[in-house]
Amino acid sequence: MLSYGDITLRIINFIFLTIALGLTASLAATTVDHHNPQVSYCVFAAAWGILSSSFYGIVAFFVAFLASPVFLAIFDFMNFVFTFAGATALAVAIRCHSCSSQDYLDNNKVTQGSKDRCRKAQASVSFLYFSVFVFLFSLVMQAMNILKNGFFSTSVPKTPRTGVPTMAQV
Repeated sequence: MLSYGDITLRIINFIFLTIALGLTASLAATTVDHHNPQVSYCVFAAAWGILSSSFYGIVAFFVAFLASPVFLAIFDFMNFVFTFAGATALAVAIRCHSCSSQDYLDNNKVTQGSKDRCRKAQASVSFLYFSVFVFLFSLVMQAMNILKNGFFSTSVPKTPRTGVPTMAQV
């Protein structure tokens, strides 16, 4: 069973990734004459993050053997890498200029002359980077959990054993 802090992070990340998926899918669907591999990759990264982090995390909350910190750390690392690569690729593709410059809008393959597409792309980059930092924080939490409890323990630590017997042992 996952801790409530871990579940809270996964819910927050689900919200960020859902917004990013909606924005990037809107960019991909309204492409006029150019194919944008950066936008397509961002759609993949957001969808993969939702599936492997949020849905797996929810299932691991109810099924204890799926809450292994090793699996969670592997998924968090993969999501961190995919989301960081997508956010960075889209940021490089849009070159993060002002959306009010018509010359910039006309010469960019992602914005394609539209202020609306420019704002969607900038918002997508922002939400993807928010998600990157949540994945990074979750990865650090899982690494600390592995160091504290071992590789194949559950995410919730057991009560510490002390030398004092309990009433049931007396």
